[in-house]
Amino acid sequence: MKDRRAASEATRALIGWDGIRFTVPGDWNVTGVSADRAEGYLKVDSPGTMFVQLKWSDPSRAAPRTLMEVVARGARLVRRVPQPDKGTPDLRSMLDAYLKETEKRARKGGQTFNCKVKPESVEANGERTAHNFTWTGAGQGQGKIWYCGVCRRTVIAQVVGQVKDPVADIAACVFGEMRDHGEGGWNAWGAFDLVASVPADYALRAHKFMSGYLRLEFWCRPKGRIVLERWGLANLARRKFTLREWLGRMAEGDRHRPEYADAAMNGHPGVRARGQVRGVVARVAALRDALPALRPALEYEGCAWECEETNKLYAVQLWRPRGVPTPMADLVARCECH
Repeated sequence: MKDRRAASEATRALIGWDGIRFTVPGDWNVTGVSADRAEGYLKVDSPGTMFVQLKWSDPSRAAPRTLMEVVARGARLVRRVPQPDKGTPDLRSMLDAYLKETEKRARKGGQTFNCKVKPESVEANGERTAHNFTWTGAGQGQGKIWYCGVCRRTVIAQVVGQVKDPVADIAACVFGEMRDHGEGGWNAWGAFDLVASVPADYALRAHKFMSGYLRLEFWCRPKGRIVLERWGLANLARRKFTLREWLGRMAEGDRHRPEYADAAMNGHPGVRARGQVRGVVARVAALRDALPALRPALEYEGCAWECEETNKLYAVQLWRPRGVPTPMADLVARCECH
């Protein structure tokens, strides 16, 4: 058991979700996610009794609720005026409310609850204001709450486990590498062995986690749509298909009657496709997605390759309006396959 745990902790896996990223032992996996940028949630479980849990809020990304808010946001977008910064929120009050709920659960189970909260500190070269905390009762937890002045996001995160679990060791690794926003205009996304990056102005619109299959779909109104897909057991999945057929049938290439060509992808033989959205229904849907802009994403590009080292298949697809520069080369280069 100890040898297996040591091997797991020696191998680290990147977890990335909407700009937040950190590493965990290699056999931990995402079990709960939210695609909401304004109010997000992420949970990563170990094979045992420990897990990492994060919740975040970003009021600047919340959908407008009144006509006045819609008009104000539209005016800011037209004038390219950023959302006003309301300053650091009352982190201690938010943390006290969070710990109170944890205490209720502990006392409901007949457990004594104790917690410690450290004084407010400034970290990450002045970007964050934070409180660290620990608690015991129905298990144990170590975490922190912070506000980032760069991305204006408030995050509360903790590592939770039983008394016997090395919570402190895991928390030190998780929080030592924790980041809450992307770098260079790109956000890292990592789950179930998929590690990729997408431009930060694209928001996650849908995701699908299945045995041997993962799909992430992103959308940016003026720039279009991006889809990342990863299949496992490539040697079995692609037994009856060429890469061209895989991109055309299993992805969405054939819908757009593209021109296919062989190409190298991250050191592997691959195939790329270029075409256009066709058909009245598909074009109307593209125009609807683009509103209020009138530049639908009608240009299609796709790439697919097989990584023999990991026995996985990858497909990257994007749809963009005419005249919008393509990020395809960067998307492929930032999709790590081995």
